[in-house]
Amino acid sequence: MATTQQNKDFADQLFPADPLDSAIEWIKAKLSPGEVFDDDALAEHARNNIEIDDVYSERNILDYVQGTYNPGEVFTTHDLEAWAEDNGYVKE
Repeated sequence: MATTQQNKDFADQLFPADPLDSAIEWIKAKLSPGEVFDDDALAEHARNNIEIDDVYSERNILDYVQGTYNPGEVFTTHDLEAWAEDNGYVKE
C-alpha cells in the first residue's frame, strides 16, 4: 500500500497547484510554435511584435532591397534628386 506522502506526491504530479502554468511549461518544452499555432496566427504575432532588424542583420536587409527593388521603388523622385544634387550630379 502507498504511503500518505506517496499519495500526495502522486496527486501533486497529476493535479499541480498551478495547472495552467504547468501546461504552458509542458507545451514550451514539448511542442514547436507551429504545432500550437497556425501560420496566420504566427505571422500576425511576428508583424505585431518583432521588428525586421530583430530577425535580420542590416546587411541582409540592404542586400535584399538592392537585389529586389530599383531606386525609384524605394525613394521618392524628390529624395533621388536631392541625393543626386548633394553628390555633385547636375540635372540637364
